Amino acid sequence: MATAAGLGLVAPAAAEAGTVSVTWGCGAFGGPAGIKTFDITVTAPATATAGQPVTVHADLTQVSPTWVGTEPAGRYTGYVVLELGGAASGRVDATGMTNPVIENGGLFRLTGGTGQVTLPAAGQVTLATSGYVLYYSTGTWISSCGGGAKPVAATIQVS
Repeated sequence: MATAAGLGLVAPAAAEAGTVSVTWGCGAFGGPAGIKTFDITVTAPATATAGQPVTVHADLTQVSPTWVGTEPAGRYTGYVVLELGGAASGRVDATGMTNPVIENGGLFRLTGGTGQVTLPAAGQVTLATSGYVLYYSTGTWISSCGGGAKPVAATIQVS
Protein backbone atom coordinates (compact mmCIF):
# COMPACT_ATOMS: atom_id res chain seq x y z
CA MET A 1 0.00 0.00 0.00
CA ALA A 2 1.24 3.44 -0.84
CA THR A 3 1.39 6.28 1.66
CA ALA A 4 1.48 9.99 0.93
CA ALA A 5 4.12 12.13 2.66
CA GLY A 6 4.27 9.76 5.63
CA LEU A 7 0.72 10.63 6.68
CA GLY A 8 -0.53 7.06 6.34
CA LEU A 9 -3.02 7.85 3.59
CA VAL A 10 -3.88 4.78 1.55
CA ALA A 11 -3.85 5.26 -2.22
CA PRO A 12 -7.11 4.20 -3.87
CA ALA A 13 -7.06 1.05 -5.97
CA ALA A 14 -6.68 1.64 -9.69
CA ALA A 15 -9.94 1.48 -11.60
CA GLU A 16 -10.49 -1.06 -14.34
CA ALA A 17 -12.93 -0.27 -17.17
CA GLY A 18 -14.29 -2.64 -19.75
CA THR A 19 -16.75 -2.16 -22.59
CA VAL A 20 -18.91 -4.99 -23.87
CA SER A 21 -21.38 -5.13 -26.73
CA VAL A 22 -24.72 -6.87 -26.20
CA THR A 23 -27.77 -7.47 -28.36
CA TRP A 24 -30.89 -7.85 -26.29
CA GLY A 25 -34.61 -8.12 -26.79
CA CYS A 26 -36.52 -5.18 -25.32
CA GLY A 27 -40.10 -5.01 -24.13
CA ALA A 28 -41.63 -1.55 -24.10
CA PHE A 29 -44.49 0.62 -22.93
CA GLY A 30 -44.60 3.97 -24.70
CA GLY A 31 -41.55 3.27 -26.82
CA PRO A 32 -40.35 0.93 -29.54
CA ALA A 33 -39.80 -2.70 -28.58
CA GLY A 34 -37.54 -5.09 -30.47
CA ILE A 35 -33.92 -6.11 -30.77
CA LYS A 36 -31.35 -3.48 -29.82
CA THR A 37 -27.56 -3.44 -29.56
CA PHE A 38 -25.79 -1.64 -26.73
CA ASP A 39 -22.21 -0.90 -25.74
CA ILE A 40 -21.95 -0.91 -21.96
CA THR A 41 -18.87 0.36 -20.13
CA VAL A 42 -18.37 -0.79 -16.54
CA THR A 43 -15.71 0.74 -14.30
CA ALA A 44 -14.78 -0.98 -11.03
CA PRO A 45 -11.77 -1.07 -8.75
CA ALA A 46 -9.13 -3.59 -9.80
CA THR A 47 -8.79 -4.76 -6.20
CA ALA A 48 -10.96 -4.72 -3.09
CA THR A 49 -10.96 -5.98 0.48
CA ALA A 50 -13.53 -8.59 1.53
CA GLY A 51 -16.30 -7.09 3.63
CA GLN A 52 -15.68 -3.54 2.41
CA PRO A 53 -18.12 -1.80 0.05
CA VAL A 54 -16.98 -1.04 -3.50
CA THR A 55 -18.54 1.34 -5.99
CA VAL A 56 -19.02 0.41 -9.64
CA HIS A 57 -19.93 2.75 -12.50
CA ALA A 58 -21.74 2.10 -15.78
CA ASP A 59 -22.50 3.99 -18.99
CA LEU A 60 -24.66 2.72 -21.85
CA THR A 61 -24.83 3.59 -25.55
CA GLN A 62 -27.52 2.19 -27.84
CA VAL A 63 -25.62 1.67 -31.10
CA SER A 64 -28.45 0.10 -33.09
CA PRO A 65 -30.96 1.21 -34.12
CA THR A 66 -30.09 4.91 -34.17
CA TRP A 67 -32.40 7.35 -32.42
CA VAL A 68 -35.31 8.97 -34.26
CA GLY A 69 -36.11 12.52 -33.13
CA THR A 70 -34.33 14.87 -30.74
CA GLU A 71 -34.53 14.88 -26.96
CA PRO A 72 -33.24 17.26 -24.29
CA ALA A 73 -30.70 16.20 -21.70
CA GLY A 74 -32.26 14.57 -18.65
CA ARG A 75 -35.41 13.34 -20.44
CA TYR A 76 -34.60 9.70 -19.62
CA THR A 77 -33.19 7.82 -16.65
CA GLY A 78 -32.28 4.19 -16.22
CA TYR A 79 -30.04 1.56 -14.76
CA VAL A 80 -27.85 -1.35 -15.82
CA VAL A 81 -28.06 -4.70 -14.00
CA LEU A 82 -24.70 -6.34 -13.27
CA GLU A 83 -24.56 -9.97 -12.14
CA LEU A 84 -21.78 -10.98 -9.77
CA GLY A 85 -19.85 -14.16 -10.48
CA GLY A 86 -16.81 -16.04 -9.24
CA ALA A 87 -16.21 -15.48 -5.52
CA ALA A 88 -19.54 -13.63 -5.13
CA SER A 89 -23.11 -14.04 -6.29
CA GLY A 90 -26.06 -11.72 -6.60
CA ARG A 91 -26.39 -8.49 -8.48
CA VAL A 92 -25.69 -4.79 -8.27
CA ASP A 93 -27.71 -2.14 -10.14
CA ALA A 94 -25.83 0.85 -11.55
CA THR A 95 -28.58 3.44 -10.99
CA GLY A 96 -28.86 7.18 -11.50
CA MET A 97 -28.13 7.13 -15.22
CA THR A 98 -29.41 10.00 -17.35
CA ASN A 99 -29.16 11.01 -20.99
CA PRO A 100 -27.19 13.85 -22.56
CA VAL A 101 -28.86 15.67 -25.50
CA ILE A 102 -29.96 13.19 -28.18
CA GLU A 103 -29.82 14.28 -31.82
CA ASN A 104 -31.97 12.83 -34.60
CA GLY A 105 -30.15 9.89 -36.15
CA GLY A 106 -27.61 9.87 -33.34
CA LEU A 107 -26.81 7.40 -30.62
CA PHE A 108 -28.89 7.16 -27.47
CA ARG A 109 -26.71 7.28 -24.35
CA LEU A 110 -27.19 7.07 -20.61
CA THR A 111 -24.30 8.04 -18.37
CA GLY A 112 -23.49 8.35 -14.68
CA GLY A 113 -24.72 5.03 -13.32
CA THR A 114 -23.34 3.95 -9.94
CA GLY A 115 -23.92 1.03 -7.64
CA GLN A 116 -22.37 -0.18 -4.44
CA VAL A 117 -21.79 -3.75 -3.33
CA THR A 118 -19.96 -5.44 -0.47
CA LEU A 119 -17.97 -8.46 -1.63
CA PRO A 120 -17.99 -11.08 1.15
CA ALA A 121 -15.05 -13.33 0.33
CA ALA A 122 -11.57 -13.34 -1.17
CA GLY A 123 -11.17 -14.36 -4.79
CA GLN A 124 -11.91 -13.08 -8.23
CA VAL A 125 -15.33 -11.44 -8.73
CA THR A 126 -16.74 -10.77 -12.19
CA LEU A 127 -19.36 -8.20 -13.17
CA ALA A 128 -21.46 -9.36 -16.13
CA THR A 129 -23.99 -7.14 -17.89
CA SER A 130 -27.40 -8.82 -17.76
CA GLY A 131 -30.06 -6.19 -18.29
CA TYR A 132 -31.08 -2.58 -18.66
CA VAL A 133 -34.20 -0.62 -17.65
CA LEU A 134 -35.30 2.75 -19.06
CA TYR A 135 -37.69 5.34 -17.57
CA TYR A 136 -38.93 8.80 -18.40
CA SER A 137 -37.47 11.35 -15.99
CA THR A 138 -40.91 11.36 -14.32
CA GLY A 139 -40.32 7.77 -13.20
CA THR A 140 -42.67 6.15 -15.71
CA TRP A 141 -41.30 2.83 -16.98
CA ILE A 142 -40.61 2.74 -20.74
CA SER A 143 -38.58 -0.34 -21.56
CA SER A 144 -36.52 -3.20 -20.19
CA CYS A 145 -33.95 -5.17 -22.14
CA GLY A 146 -32.03 -8.35 -21.44
CA GLY A 147 -31.71 -12.03 -22.15
CA GLY A 148 -29.12 -13.77 -24.23
CA ALA A 149 -25.44 -13.11 -23.66
CA LYS A 150 -24.19 -11.78 -20.33
CA PRO A 151 -20.61 -10.76 -21.08
CA VAL A 152 -18.20 -9.94 -18.27
CA ALA A 153 -17.30 -6.25 -18.36
CA ALA A 154 -15.08 -5.99 -15.26
CA THR A 155 -13.20 -8.17 -12.78
CA ILE A 156 -12.26 -7.34 -9.19
CA GLN A 157 -9.61 -9.23 -7.24
CA VAL A 158 -10.84 -9.43 -3.63
CA SER A 159 -8.40 -10.13 -0.79
